[in-house]
Amino acid sequence: MRTLFLLLVISFNVHQLEAEDFSFKQKLENLPHIVSVKEIEHHSFFKATYEVMFKQYLDHEDPQKGTFLQRVFISNYDEKSPVVYVTEGYTANYAAKPTYINELSKIIEGNQVVVEHRYFGESMPEDVNWDYLTIENATTDLHVIYKDLKQLFDSNNKWIATGISKGGQNTIAYKAFYPDDMDISIAYVGPVNFEVEDERMQNFLKSVGNESCREKIEDFQLAVLKNRDDIEVLVDSLSEAKDYSYSIPTGQVLDYSVLEYSFAFWQWGRDCKEIPADTVSPRELFNHLLSVSGPDYFSKEGIETIKAFFVQAVKEFGYYGYDTEPFQDYLEIETAEGYIPKVFLSGVEPIEYSNETSEFIEKTIMKDGENLIMIYGENDPWTAGALEENPQTKAVWFVKPDGSHRTRIENMSYAQRAEIYKLLETLLEQE
Repeated sequence: MRTLFLLLVISFNVHQLEAEDFSFKQKLENLPHIVSVKEIEHHSFFKATYEVMFKQYLDHEDPQKGTFLQRVFISNYDEKSPVVYVTEGYTANYAAKPTYINELSKIIEGNQVVVEHRYFGESMPEDVNWDYLTIENATTDLHVIYKDLKQLFDSNNKWIATGISKGGQNTIAYKAFYPDDMDISIAYVGPVNFEVEDERMQNFLKSVGNESCREKIEDFQLAVLKNRDDIEVLVDSLSEAKDYSYSIPTGQVLDYSVLEYSFAFWQWGRDCKEIPADTVSPRELFNHLLSVSGPDYFSKEGIETIKAFFVQAVKEFGYYGYDTEPFQDYLEIETAEGYIPKVFLSGVEPIEYSNETSEFIEKTIMKDGENLIMIYGENDPWTAGALEENPQTKAVWFVKPDGSHRTRIENMSYAQRAEIYKLLETLLEQE
């Protein structure tokens, strides 16, 4: 009898869990903007993960302009737990993998929502019109999804917006446009730029790290350019093998790969010991260049999946330029000014840049950045584009010493992690 009773209890618990999961999915399917819900493989941390398509307006100020479908991944941990709201800046393909979990979901033991950015991945309108790709529309996408999804969870749940890189930019922008949506915002390595070719990054590269490493970087760049005849052959060979094509000649592709090298080197936290001597063979020079800033970045094939990023760069987000002066005698290009439309947006109608949105974001956050945490890596060139620390705002900055664009809470020092955990605990307990 006891064995039978235990089996009945186990059976009841299993059916109860299935009912809870079904209830969550059923509530999800009944939300107003949801078109489809598909359960997918999930990380063992969660009860279930759903790939959901939301119907969004192309232009939130004018519904007559049409709609598109936006992909969102929703992972259910516990309906009474906090919700980590990932404001992705690109495609969210990674969130479909059963191995994916955001570090904050683990830290706070929370649910997880990943929103793919409009005009990326599966969230691409059928008819691409770049007019509707604005920061304000993108943050309103987040607002609409949040208003729907908060019905799934306990009304007392805390919501934490977070994003990395361009996703970090989105987190900051979302905080500026919709300051009352989130309880906490944590932006990783996200800049706020004010020019298409923001000079702060160029100036940063002149002082980052130590002088000997910067000299070694420049010597390497010069060595590649001085061996350009041999290396261009290697670029052509690689491009043929990989089926890369470009909107500019091979020689210019090499120029831009070399100019990109110093930015990419510091951005991704490379080691100066990796840089080969300027006396090695052209093949060795090329192999190292390929490992840091290869020509694929400038290929039509590489650009296609992130073209929307470059549209946003020349429209509102801004980007960085290149300092050509040290290499002028060895470059094919006369100038790198205005390179983004030429290299990345060939065939796209000219787009006029405005820093109005960036100025709005800066002004708003500086006035009141309450419960906003911004995390940066000391050696990451994008840190040059961080909002400047200001005692008037309530935002908090953390900079990892010698950190790169890969800076995360989990790889910061024990002291910094402890400080962030304590701050998070305090914010999560606030009424």
